[in-house]
Amino acid sequence: MHEQEAYRSLRHNVRINTIQGIFSVVATNLTTAFIPMFAIKVLEASDVQVAWLSSLPALTGILVLLPGAFFIDRLAAKKRFTGTAIAAGRMFFLMMALLPLMSMSPVAIAWAFVVLNALMNLPQSLALLSWQAFIGDVIPAAQRAKVFGMRNRITQGVGIITTILTGLLIVRTGDHAAWPYQAVFLTAFAVGMLEAAWLMRIREPFVDPASKSQTPIWETVRTSMRSLSRAKRFLLFAAASTMFHFGWQMAWPLFNIYQVSEEYVGMSALWVSLISVFNGLAAVLTYRLWGRVADRIGNGLTLVIGTAGLSTAPFLYALTSNLWLLLLSNLWMGIFVACTTQTLFNRVLELSPHDNRAFFIAMHSIFIGVTAIFAPQFGVWVMGITSIETAFHISSLWRLTGAGALLWVALWERRRHRAESGRGIGL
Repeated sequence: MHEQEAYRSLRHNVRINTIQGIFSVVATNLTTAFIPMFAIKVLEASDVQVAWLSSLPALTGILVLLPGAFFIDRLAAKKRFTGTAIAAGRMFFLMMALLPLMSMSPVAIAWAFVVLNALMNLPQSLALLSWQAFIGDVIPAAQRAKVFGMRNRITQGVGIITTILTGLLIVRTGDHAAWPYQAVFLTAFAVGMLEAAWLMRIREPFVDPASKSQTPIWETVRTSMRSLSRAKRFLLFAAASTMFHFGWQMAWPLFNIYQVSEEYVGMSALWVSLISVFNGLAAVLTYRLWGRVADRIGNGLTLVIGTAGLSTAPFLYALTSNLWLLLLSNLWMGIFVACTTQTLFNRVLELSPHDNRAFFIAMHSIFIGVTAIFAPQFGVWVMGITSIETAFHISSLWRLTGAGALLWVALWERRRHRAESGRGIGL
């Protein structure tokens, strides 16, 4: 009877988790692809401001990750905190919608938008950290690859439709007008409230509050840091992941500038949405495949495939400004985005001890968050002193080096596992 109840609870949580994911991806896809476009075409943001759109959120995220991790690890029930953080993050879309109504200079409004986008990452970082720790308790490890493969396929399909409709709305009303973007931000705010409400329907496993640490916070910090220093597998992985992420992140503002700026490709909102759609379509078609690959060869080697594939993306952009070829490039890139994002999440969970899961997730996020502060600025700086094509080439080479580092870690892990197994047999 107990097993049947556990099975029904798992099915319920998988269904609610998928619905919550749909609302999450709708709120995200309504805005993510069009935030840089709004900044460049409506607010006339400079290249420096576009770079800060990527860098500042990383800085604000780092400020809350570590204290947030200690707080979350001490929570017996994480659902309420997660839902509250999600709702707080989505509130910023409402403020973005109201921003063009402010009586400020265009330069001040552009900077205010950059700051709002950065501050939005405070609750969003806490929400993501808490959600990862929460969902790690809700979905058993053996089911995660299958459950998230299915969730990602469904949510990406919905995301594709959302992006297309948003792009059509903006292009039909004029992508230099403010009000279509304001309508999009208001819709994202409303959908975000639904996202938080549906998350609250997940059945959270009961955890006795007495089982959570009641020790002083400074003692928890010391114990967690000691645990981290002994986690050699995690530290090696985090170092390799950080190396890859620097190369990944340095091209983010370059893609936005290259696609939207009239100096380069000068895409309309429709073309920006099509780029996102082709990228997402490839992801939808391959999430299940990558889940199977991970089950067969492990998350470590699967992540190497994904990151190595992503190293080709900036190189392909540097080759052409033809819109149709860029669409095909994004179809190719989407295959490896799906692999990297899905497997990276499972890989971090795999290497994080259960008792300190939020802390270890936070430490990985801090490592890659530090690079996210400097990498976009570095990318724009390289573009300024050379050319955007050279910056793309450096990004590709850096990503490939990071993929090589991740391969070394995965092979080292396997050799270590075989050596330990051999000693066990000898005993």
